[in-house]
Amino acid sequence: MDKYGRERRTAVRVPLRNDAKIIPPPPHTSHPAVCADIGVGGMTLLTRYVPKEGEIFEVLVEPNAQSLNGGTMHARVQVRRSQATEDGLYSLGVEILEVIR
Repeated sequence: MDKYGRERRTAVRVPLRNDAKIIPPPPHTSHPAVCADIGVGGMTLLTRYVPKEGEIFEVLVEPNAQSLNGGTMHARVQVRRSQATEDGLYSLGVEILEVIR
């Protein structure tokens, strides 16, 4: 959203609540996350992991009964925004660079 509360995205986001895993490049370890929503070009991840601005990492989004019927989604993404939430998590807006599977 912009500073006036208007949505800037042109693609529709589908709300999810799927378990996910953030996999930064070695030597860093993986971090649990929740995929809050997904769209054609990106997704929102909720996590305790604090990435660097512009950081690129892989993410695995697990299927559940309501979504991702094709199995686990594996993608390479780039952080476009990161902001703290009231519950101690970080909301990461990431751009999907490549769907690996």
